[in-house]
Amino acid sequence: MGSLFTALRNTGYSMRVFERAMSVVQGNVTNASTPGYARQQQALAAMRFDLDSGLPGGVMSAGTIDSRSHYADRMVRQRLETYGEADERTRQLTRLEPVFDIADGSGLNAALNRFFQSALALTIAPNDTSARKVLLERAADAAASFNAVSEGIGGARSSAQQALVEKTGQINRIAAEIANVNQQFRNDFRAQEDPGLQSRLNNLLEDLSALVNTTVLRAEDGSATVYLGGESLLVIGDRQYLVNADTGGTQSRLLDWEGNDLTSKVRSGAIAALLELENATLPGYQSRIDRLAEEFASQVNALLAGGVDLNGQPPPSSLFLYDPGLGAARTLRTAAMAPAELALADPARPGGNDIALHLAALAKSPAVDGFSFSQYYGALAADAGRALSSSREDLRTQENLLSQAK
Repeated sequence: MGSLFTALRNTGYSMRVFERAMSVVQGNVTNASTPGYARQQQALAAMRFDLDSGLPGGVMSAGTIDSRSHYADRMVRQRLETYGEADERTRQLTRLEPVFDIADGSGLNAALNRFFQSALALTIAPNDTSARKVLLERAADAAASFNAVSEGIGGARSSAQQALVEKTGQINRIAAEIANVNQQFRNDFRAQEDPGLQSRLNNLLEDLSALVNTTVLRAEDGSATVYLGGESLLVIGDRQYLVNADTGGTQSRLLDWEGNDLTSKVRSGAIAALLELENATLPGYQSRIDRLAEEFASQVNALLAGGVDLNGQPPPSSLFLYDPGLGAARTLRTAAMAPAELALADPARPGGNDIALHLAALAKSPAVDGFSFSQYYGALAADAGRALSSSREDLRTQENLLSQAK
């Protein structure tokens, strides 16, 4: 009877082991489509069989084997860093597409062409009041177009600043969740065998990688230590270190919990794209459009300042006004001026069209760095377009590489 009961007990234990193995298989099937889930395998071990020593043999559980590869996970995170950067850059640059409009009949380029066409009309009839009025209207339109481009760039920069603050908040929230998972690992060593918890940690690390480049070190207890930029501690054990976005100065920065500047350590991820756009790309576009606006206004004003109006008097004020401290393109406007006050004649030839001729010729002159006004703006718009096109191509490449890594 003793042998029978021993056999039954041993069989029951073995059945429970096989039942556990079946539940592991069922978990694999159920979570086949779960992001971050790694296939589990129940390991079985033979129990010692020695009847003389009272060891009846059988099967015992040797734990579960996780198919997760930390090397593969690291490669996926690296791909997510470059993908996150390309995705965010493309999203932000897309906002500029309607700003640099070079289509016929619309945008700044068309406004400049209409202004110089109205000046050309005055070379034929310099004393025509209606034609003079058209020039004033076209000047106001050109100023408004400069304003619109500047506002568009400013709006894109504000969007990048807001996104930087939001993404930084996401980093802090993800870091807090990682610290919580670490605490669960440290509180119970069996948590390492929980595929759901491992999956959650992996997903959190991947979400973090899409935002900023990180270095992850796994401890023996299963917890993850995370360094931002490879140097600044973000999570260790159940402790989190906050990061902050500083957008109040001329340059946006990412700061650690002590206020140290981490900007130079951010090399990839959405945060890297936002910092590059906000600190370099967008200010560069703004500087170039301000330069164009200032040169356009200054050269037109200089020509008109050397002429006389219909009454033989010098102009009462400059046609274009702006505040260089706040940005020429942003503040460009026209002065309140009557059509008769446009100084289109040379002082030696009152009533003539000498200044109007010079003004019309300005359209094709190498006014800015060897380019005409339209050519200079076209080069700026082309650079913005190439940046977006290149970013979109990079995004497609990173999507393919990420798919291969996964």
